[in-house]
Amino acid sequence: MGTAAGLQWLDLGGDKPKPTPSAAPGGDPIKINKVTLVPRENDNTWVFPGLVGAQTLGDINDDFRAYEKSTHEIMRSYGGVEAGVSTVELELEGNREKDVRLTNIAIRPNCREPLTGALFDNRPQGSAETVQIGYDLDRDPVFAQESKMNDGDLRPQLTGNYFANRKYTLKLGEQATFRLSAVTSKQYCEYTFELEYIVDGKPESMVINNQGKPFRVTALVVQKGQLDCPAYQQVHQPSERGWTKVPASSPCGG
Repeated sequence: MGTAAGLQWLDLGGDKPKPTPSAAPGGDPIKINKVTLVPRENDNTWVFPGLVGAQTLGDINDDFRAYEKSTHEIMRSYGGVEAGVSTVELELEGNREKDVRLTNIAIRPNCREPLTGALFDNRPQGSAETVQIGYDLDRDPVFAQESKMNDGDLRPQLTGNYFANRKYTLKLGEQATFRLSAVTSKQYCEYTFELEYIVDGKPESMVINNQGKPFRVTALVVQKGQLDCPAYQQVHQPSERGWTKVPASSPCGG
């Protein structure tokens, strides 16, 4: 073996191969690993924009009897909109060599009068849903707020500005999960979320939606603090056979 070759083999001299630089992560600075529409725990009330025909009602009840899908999957698949509170869980991951600083998760709502098509009324008898980060769609401006629940509350109490004193830094591969609830007692709203962050010293943002469509939530129509069933074109209530259509003029149960 020659001297030069021996030195290279023993790593004692000669030219060493240069390491191949690792490729920079591609894609957005923050990866959206998963977007989950979170089922409500104690409220199965839904509102449809228009009338629900007999065939569709039969299909809905058939799906319920099949026990192959959750209530939320079934009602959403036929166009139902959650009432009062809609919750989305975001699973995020840092996707840059340098830290990405998440400064805000804003909400972008487009609201109008609440839906009054077909009401599927199965309201809870207890308190409202638990909320971690809430957006009061009935206020202006709307921003992420801290949530507080008291016994007997019919809706979460939202206070403060959640991201004002909280900043999250995502390192490469580091993950964070946020559960975000849109709350309304007055309107029907379609909305998306917008991540606001700083990467390489520059502010950037990205929009998160429901597979290309907005997320949705609608208020229930109330009169003197009670659900106003006659305000709806159709009313359905649970029975032994599934959902049963009842006269809209009849008093609301619950």
